[in-house]
Amino acid sequence: MKRLWLALVLAAAACDDPREAVPDELTIVVQGDRRELEQQDKSLHEREEALQKEKSQLDARIAELARGLKAAADAQQKARLEEELRRQQALEGQINVRASALQAQKSEFEAKRQAIDADAQKAAQAALLARQAAVVAREAKVAEREGQIAQMLKELDGRGKDISVREKDVALREKAVSAFERQGPPPEYRDPKSVPKAAAIEKRHKDLLADLDARGILISDLPPENQPLNANIFVAKRQGDFARAWDLIGQLSKVVAKLKVDQKFVEQKMVRLQGARGSAKLSDEQRTAVEKLLREVTAAFSDGHYDTANKGLNRIAVILDANAASG
Repeated sequence: MKRLWLALVLAAAACDDPREAVPDELTIVVQGDRRELEQQDKSLHEREEALQKEKSQLDARIAELARGLKAAADAQQKARLEEELRRQQALEGQINVRASALQAQKSEFEAKRQAIDADAQKAAQAALLARQAAVVAREAKVAEREGQIAQMLKELDGRGKDISVREKDVALREKAVSAFERQGPPPEYRDPKSVPKAAAIEKRHKDLLADLDARGILISDLPPENQPLNANIFVAKRQGDFARAWDLIGQLSKVVAKLKVDQKFVEQKMVRLQGARGSAKLSDEQRTAVEKLLREVTAAFSDGHYDTANKGLNRIAVILDANAASG
């Protein structure tokens, strides 16, 4: 009983934690008692069989002595048979006492068996309660996460309006950049001695783009006013204006060095891609792929895994860009 009480206390403590599975302590106790009970049952059966065999042999001997007593001729033989008969009858009385004790033990065994069956039912009930508690806890956690994501998306929608205002500013800056490009390179760039070599420019540009790719940063992730820099680098190289290309690469390198893939970075990217997704005409297959990726991104974002969320957003961007190109 002490073992059973300890197991019930441990099982109750386990049920307080929804992450615990079936109360194994109670199950182990019940299984141990069952094994002990099986051994007792086997021993009782063996003793009962031995007792029955012994009683059968004794009954046969008593019957044989009774027949011999009736047939005895002289007094000495009759007295000897009567004495042995009394001894056998005494043994029979002892066997009856042992049989009664054995029956009492069998009754006790049956009571233990019923108690253990009841304990097994308690273990099953405790296991069911533990599983129900775990399900409730998981559902509560899911509901909490969904609430956080809903609030986050609500905030992102508000920021989307600010983005549209910034995009208008970007358009104005792009006009200014175009006007600046038409002015040509400044006088100091025209000194042939200060112009970098084409190979050095190409290597520096490739290294910069490789760094962007390794960090998962797209050109569209740059601040709007700096996004034209990369395109201008290609234009300058194509025109042979290596001095200007070198200067533009330096400007882009400074911008990239300041970027960090953190919560703010991912939030802004999510807002931008949500807007692009809303205006894109996706096929059913593309829409399914984008929705699946968005679920993965929001889960990673809510867990604070911003690099993982950013990689998922890049895959969404590839799908949207491919759709825009085909359209």
